[in-house]
Amino acid sequence: MLSEQKIAKARENFLLAAKDFGFVFHSPFPLTDDLTAFGYIENYGSENGAVVCLSSSDCPSDPNIFAWCEQNHYFCSFINVEVISEEYERSYFREMLRDWGRF
Repeated sequence: MLSEQKIAKARENFLLAAKDFGFVFHSPFPLTDDLTAFGYIENYGSENGAVVCLSSSDCPSDPNIFAWCEQNHYFCSFINVEVISEEYERSYFREMLRDWGRF
């Protein structure tokens, strides 16, 4: 299970990156009544945007989120919470956004 402290730090880092790079970040991001992703970034990864999820060694990727994203034409990325919940690193977000591509 992901700790609330690490989730909060990851959310804080995404909000810092959103301000830094000028993108819109929503968190949490409900997909269905029973399925919620950590967040969503408009205009990155695909025309519909990027669904962002957190994972760890004891909390792997959720195949239901992958399936929802595929069916609804969203880019989906699972990010290791250990990496994203450390101190904010601008270069990490810059590379991630470059990899995903802006639409």
